Amino acid sequence: MVATATHYGLNVSDMDDALAFYRDLLGLEVDREFPVSEVQSDIVGVDGVEGDITFLDAGGFSIELIAYDAPANDNVHDSADGHDVGVGHVCLEVDDVWALYEDLQSEAEFVNEPKTVGNGAQITYMRDPDGNYVELMEPPAE
Repeated sequence: MVATATHYGLNVSDMDDALAFYRDLLGLEVDREFPVSEVQSDIVGVDGVEGDITFLDAGGFSIELIAYDAPANDNVHDSADGHDVGVGHVCLEVDDVWALYEDLQSEAEFVNEPKTVGNGAQITYMRDPDGNYVELMEPPAE
């Protein structure tokens, strides 16, 4: 049986761009960084992979960024929409979704302005530099 979730992994095209978004823009801290190991080809089922891995601390949960430098790959999010099968997202809890939305509008691509959902939470979706969806969620008032 599953004990707990530990991290959410994202393949990114450029580690510097991804860190500029997740670390610099959203404020997540780098926990650890290392090159892709020699067993990574076996893990992902692709021969000859090379690249770097960075884990970010998202308040006790990690976001793993993997930048594969080789072999060449495609960005499947170029044409994907948020409702397409296989498109995932990571959700980050924030204190004030409207304030963050207003602060980041000029620096990030938002899918929508914050909306209140059925349970009272306020959410907005944005895209990282590779088009991966990131949800910012302000929990409902208690």
